[in-house]
Amino acid sequence: MRSDRTAGRDSARGQTTLDFTIGVVIFLTALASVFLFVPGALQPFEEGGQEDLVTVNRVADQLAEQSLSEPTTPYVLSENCTVAFFDAAPECGYSGTLSERVGLTDRQFVNITVRASGDASSETSPLLCWNDSAPPGERLVPIDDCDDDATRLSAGSTPVESQPTVTARRVVELDGQDVFLVVVLW
Repeated sequence: MRSDRTAGRDSARGQTTLDFTIGVVIFLTALASVFLFVPGALQPFEEGGQEDLVTVNRVADQLAEQSLSEPTTPYVLSENCTVAFFDAAPECGYSGTLSERVGLTDRQFVNITVRASGDASSETSPLLCWNDSAPPGERLVPIDDCDDDATRLSAGSTPVESQPTVTARRVVELDGQDVFLVVVLW
């Protein structure tokens, strides 16, 4: 049986330092969780440099799988349509500016190149051109070895160094060779 003295102390007990500390820790943890969760939840709706990531991948996929290739053979570029695309010729349905051909707004700038693959990365590998007068399998040559009549496989302006860019690369086949299709958006 409990004495009156012990029962009185338990019923009149106030808030202790330990109770206060636990309450503050729970409050601060909840507050920190809100500050960490809310910006992440709102991030897809904020403006930033990464919103172009989806766009540049869409353009690269569209070119590699549809515009420059046959639907039945994605990533195998059609020679005629690829040359027409970089020549801005009306063949294969290409018309308008480069941005219009790939479905971009006037505020977005794009550079599209075909580069040699191999041991080098897509940034350091040489640009290629298309030489119609060469035999099949040898029509893709580095830009330094191009004739005056060759089609340079590069379109768009050069990005400004201070401007942030987003790049998408696809390994595709053209003229029986594996090459890089590089799309840079800024």
